[in-house]
Order: sequence, then C-alpha cells, then structure tokens
Amino acid sequence: MSEHTERAELLDDHRPELGRLLRSQPARSGAAAALSGYLLSLREPTGYLIAIGLQQRDPNLEPERMLRSALAAGVRAPVLTGVMARSLLADIIAPLAPVTRAVAAELKKPASSGTVRVIVAAAGGAELFTVKRSDLPSG
Repeated sequence: MSEHTERAELLDDHRPELGRLLRSQPARSGAAAALSGYLLSLREPTGYLIAIGLQQRDPNLEPERMLRSALAAGVRAPVLTGVMARSLLADIIAPLAPVTRAVAAELKKPASSGTVRVIVAAAGGAELFTVKRSDLPSG
C-alpha cells in the first residue's frame, strides 16, 4: 500500500468525526473557508511532531498522555483529530520540519468554496487533502 493510499484511507475513516468537528464550530461569515482539519497519527514521527507543535498553542492537548493512554487501552494506531483556523495551523507547522513547511505553504493557499483542507500526518510523512464539505457526514 502506498503512503498516499494509507493517508487517504485514514482520512476516509475519520470523515464523520471531521464533519462533526467542523459543524461544531461557531457559525461566522466566511469562517468555513478559514478552517482546516488535521488527522495526526501519534505513533508516526510527523504526526507526533505536529501534535507537539499544536501543544505549544494548547497546553491541554497533551499528545504524550493521549498516546500512552491509547496504547495502554490497546489502540494500535491512535489518531488526534481536530479543526482550527487554517492560517494558524499553517503558522504552527511551518517551522517544525521540511515536510511540514511544504504542507504549510500549500495550506496557506485559499481553499475552493465548499471545501476544507485537511492535513493527514501518517505513513512517515504529511499530506494535504482538499475535501468537499458535503463529503463530510455529520454523524
């Protein structure tokens, strides 16, 4: 299985959760285009690195504790899922590593109307997907 395919499958598996998170954000004019999602495999170096970067902004995130708890509970591939402002996410991940710098540069570009950008960090790297909001079920 290719790295891209593995990341795409992870995105497909978490579409309902991303949909719920996006719909839970306060409604503001133009806010949907300004949001981005992320799926971070905490057992992968890039996913864990981005989670640590996000922890600098939100100390309550605690990716290390989340990883330990998930592994203790028998979860083989714990994933941190969230939604935040697209520009803020790009600013956080840009300085972390060359792979995240490239993804951040793409993330800064505007998303098409009716879409949301989602960073998937798994399979030894990170990739940016553009997903139609209508393809993200709410439940």
